[in-house]
Amino acid sequence: MELMQELKKIVNVYEALDATTILAVTDTKGCILYANQNFCDISKYSKDELLGKTHRIINSGYHDASFFKNMWEVISQGTTWRGEICNQAKDGTVYWVDTTIVPSKNELGEVEQYIAIRSDITEKKMLAFKLEEQLVHDSITGLPNSIYLESIVTKKIAANEPFYLLKINIDDFKSLNESIGMEHANQILKKISERLKAISQHHHVLLTRAYGDEFILLCPMSKEQIKSFIHTLRKLCDTPIHYLDSEHYMTFCIGGVRYPEDTTSYQDLVYYISTAIDYAKKKGKNTYAFFKHTMLEDIDENLALKNKLFRAIQTKAFTMHYQPQWNAHHEIIGFESLARWYDETHGFISPAKFIPLAERTGLIIPLSYLLFEQMLQDFLRLQNVMSKQIKIAFNLSIRQFFDEQLVSRLLQLCEKYNIQSSCIKIEITEGISAFSVENVIPIIQKLYDSGMEVEIDDYGTGFSNFKYLKDLPIHGMKIDQTFIATCMTSVKRKAIVNSMIHLAHELGFSIIAEGIEDEQQLQYLTAQGCDIFQGYLLGRPQPVNYYEK
Repeated sequence: MELMQELKKIVNVYEALDATTILAVTDTKGCILYANQNFCDISKYSKDELLGKTHRIINSGYHDASFFKNMWEVISQGTTWRGEICNQAKDGTVYWVDTTIVPSKNELGEVEQYIAIRSDITEKKMLAFKLEEQLVHDSITGLPNSIYLESIVTKKIAANEPFYLLKINIDDFKSLNESIGMEHANQILKKISERLKAISQHHHVLLTRAYGDEFILLCPMSKEQIKSFIHTLRKLCDTPIHYLDSEHYMTFCIGGVRYPEDTTSYQDLVYYISTAIDYAKKKGKNTYAFFKHTMLEDIDENLALKNKLFRAIQTKAFTMHYQPQWNAHHEIIGFESLARWYDETHGFISPAKFIPLAERTGLIIPLSYLLFEQMLQDFLRLQNVMSKQIKIAFNLSIRQFFDEQLVSRLLQLCEKYNIQSSCIKIEITEGISAFSVENVIPIIQKLYDSGMEVEIDDYGTGFSNFKYLKDLPIHGMKIDQTFIATCMTSVKRKAIVNSMIHLAHELGFSIIAEGIEDEQQLQYLTAQGCDIFQGYLLGRPQPVNYYEK
C-alpha cells in the first residue's frame, strides 16, 4: 500500500511537470527518447520529427561550441546543469528556455539518461535585451553611448590593441538649441549623426554619442590614417544641413588621444580627450588638437590662477585704467574703462587671460560688479579733473549680460555714488551675437530704458551680420580695431569701414573708431564722418591718478 502511494506521488509529480514545463529525455548520446507536448508546441516540431534526433535540430547558432562543451562535461559526470539556452523553432523563430538537465543513473551509479526540464523565458529575455539596448544606445541618434564605448575600449586595452579616440564637439550648438528649441535642435543633431555614421562605417570606425552635442569615435588607425580621417571629418559640414526649409551651417572642434602612447587607462583617455578638445576650442572654432601632457600643466596653472583670482576678488586687488575718447573737435568727451590685475607672483596678468578664466569659472559675475563699482569711484575723480560732463564706458561680459539682476544692480551702484545713469555707456561684446535675438533685445531695451547708453563693441565681427540690427535699441557702434588697422592698406577694408560708418549714421547711431595708431588713420576717419576716436595715437589706457597729475 505504501509503495502504491509513493508511486502515485511520483506519477503526480510527473504529470505536474509534464503539464507545466517543457520536458525531454535523451540517452547518453543526446538522442531524444521522449518529448512532451509543450516541447512540440514551442519548437513547432511533431513528436515523430523530434524522437531519435539530437537537440541540434533546434540549435539556433546563438551559443558557441564551448557553451555546449561545458554543459556536456558537467552532465556526463552525473552533475545537474542549469542555464539559459536560445533555441530555434521549425519556422525559424527563436525562443529562450531556462533549462535544468538532470542526469539519471542506474543501480551502478552510471549515467544512462538525461532529463531536461525547461520553462519558456522568451518574453523575459526580449525585455532584458530591450532594456540592455536602451542602456547602451542613445535614444535620439540611435548610436551606441558612452557605456557601450567603455566596454569596447576596455576590451581593446586588455588586448593591447593600439587606437585613437576622437571627440567631436559641435560649435555653438547651445545657441541653436536656444534659437529653435530642443526638439528641433535634436533633429539637426540626428542629421549630423547620420553624416558621421556614413563616414565612420566607410572607415570601419565605431561612432558613439557621448552626451549633449558631443560624439566620440574609436579609430583603429595609424598616425597617417588618422590625419586623413580628420581631414575627411572636417569636410563633413561643407554643405549645410536642411531642416524645416532652412539651411544650417555647422562646424565642430575635434580633440584626439592615442592608446597606448598617451595613457593605458580608460578614465585617463576620457579625461585627456576632453582636455584636448578644450584646448582646441580655445584656439577657435572649427579646429582640432591632439592631447599633449603639457596641456595638463596649463590646467594646473589655470587652477592656481583661479584660486588667485578668487582671492583677488575678495581683497579687491584690481585697478581700472582709462583710455580717452575724443570727438571730431579734438576734445576728450569720455573714457573707456579697462581692468588691470597685478599679482605679486605673476606680475601684471592680462585681461585676455583672467577675463576668460573668470567666465569659465563663474567668477565673472562678482568680478564684473566689483570692477563697475571701482569705475564709478574713479569716475567722480575723472569728472573733477575734466571740469565738465563726460561719459564712461564699461564692457559687459556675456555672463553678466544675462544676469537677471543686471540693470537693477547697476542702477543701485550708480545711486550709491550719486552718478547719473546717463553718464554710463555699456559696451556689449560681439559674443552676444551668438545668442537668439529674442533673448538679447529685451535685455538691451532694459539698459536703454535705464538711461544708460548702449554700444555694440567689435562692430564688424558679430552683429554686423545681424539682420535685426535696425531693431536694436542702441546708441552707437564701435568699429573693431582690426578693420582700423588695415583700412589704409586694403581697398576692401577701407570700403567696409566706409559702409559701416554710413550704415550706422543711416540707422541713427553714433560710430566710434578704436585702435587708431597713426595720424593718417585719424584724418581719414574724420573725413569719413566718424564721431568718436580712440587709440594709442590719442592716449593709452592710464590709471586715474595719471589724469589727476
